[in-house]
Amino acid sequence: MKKSILIAFIFASFAFKASAQEKFSLVQFEKYVGKKVTLCDTVYSYKIFNDTLTMLNMGGNYPNQKFTVVITGHEIVINFDDIKGKHICVTGDLSKYKGHPEVLIYHPNQIEFK
Repeated sequence: MKKSILIAFIFASFAFKASAQEKFSLVQFEKYVGKKVTLCDTVYSYKIFNDTLTMLNMGGNYPNQKFTVVITGHEIVINFDDIKGKHICVTGDLSKYKGHPEVLIYHPNQIEFK
């Protein structure tokens, strides 16, 4: 019984992760707000606000980005000049700012370079 529950949980986790990586409309996006998602795309531009807040514009330049990655804290150290144009995946909590999707990350294990 425990084995079948574990297998079902693993399958459901992969299904959610795959669906979160696909393109989504604003209607679909609303269903995932507040949940942990993994999204992958190309870094088009970034803005460093201070030493604890940086935003990456994914899938397009601001203000036409598909989503924004909000990096907070001191734990993630990235050479931002080298990341521009790279394909990355981020895992974090999906939120909304002015109607646009954002993924919040604060730990190095939440970002994966492809």
